[in-house]
Amino acid sequence: PKTNPGPRTEGMKAQTNICGFLFLSLGGGAAMVLSRGMVQTPLGAVHYITSGDLRTDLTPLLLFHMSPRSIDEFTEALPFLSAEGRLIVALDEPGYGKSGNPSRSCTLNEIADGALVVADALGIEQFVAVGSLMGCFFSLSLAQRYPDRVRAVVLTNLYHYPKPHSVQENVEEPTGGRILDDWQLCDDGSHLIDLWNRRSGWLEPSLNTRAVTDELVYLLNRRQRYAAGINIQDPSTFDFESIARATCCPALCIRGEGATALFDQIGFNFSTQFDRGVAMLSKAEVRVLSPGSINMINQDAGAWAAEIARFVSAHES
Repeated sequence: PKTNPGPRTEGMKAQTNICGFLFLSLGGGAAMVLSRGMVQTPLGAVHYITSGDLRTDLTPLLLFHMSPRSIDEFTEALPFLSAEGRLIVALDEPGYGKSGNPSRSCTLNEIADGALVVADALGIEQFVAVGSLMGCFFSLSLAQRYPDRVRAVVLTNLYHYPKPHSVQENVEEPTGGRILDDWQLCDDGSHLIDLWNRRSGWLEPSLNTRAVTDELVYLLNRRQRYAAGINIQDPSTFDFESIARATCCPALCIRGEGATALFDQIGFNFSTQFDRGVAMLSKAEVRVLSPGSINMINQDAGAWAAEIARFVSAHES
């Protein structure tokens, strides 16, 4: 696909560094070849991986992970998503995975604009934006502001915060410089055990290790960011309703039963807030996956990818 930059990226010169290739084991001795690289955006370096064919006529997918994960959230799903050669691009959001911290305080819209710079650098004109939890906000941000670029969105475990503290269009630098970080490092290493125990009830040790690694990277990055007075917009202040109601493209909203039960149990009223968020989209359809834990993209990768393949194929023309 040829590049057709949106209004925010016109004139920007993205520096792209193709770092090399990865090999994803598929079992049975087979392996899938992935490429990865870094693109310099106005907020800093963004790391991405791709699978599939850059020359395909199929609509590419841009994948946005949840917090505090990384592109590892899509590891099991990539072979399914690119099985027909479709180009898949998964990005580490600033401050996560192998991407750098943002160089200044920023909004979620600005982070989404950085993803558009990555798409431009790869020569992608139109795409489907696929988000998980916080990643849904980036998908909607792009769809609403660049309707000529985003053909559809897939929103996994979409959550509409019920009572935003305040809608933020701009994130100001903190007046006092350093931001207080509530993550405490303990001499006995118990801060690491706490990260392990958060998901040990539903994740087997291998996947839990990957999730803990992602969260540890995020927390260490946040620690450095806060020390420098750099803040990322709180998702609860994202102007979800205005953006969702102004999004005109088709939307597939996937909800996991296990994730819903977990968030309902801890007081997020997920069932209601998911339904309210879906109702704000003019062209939404809903699919529910079981068991569908919060980590269902890793655990139920085949079923999740099958829903996306069905949806994207229906809107391919």
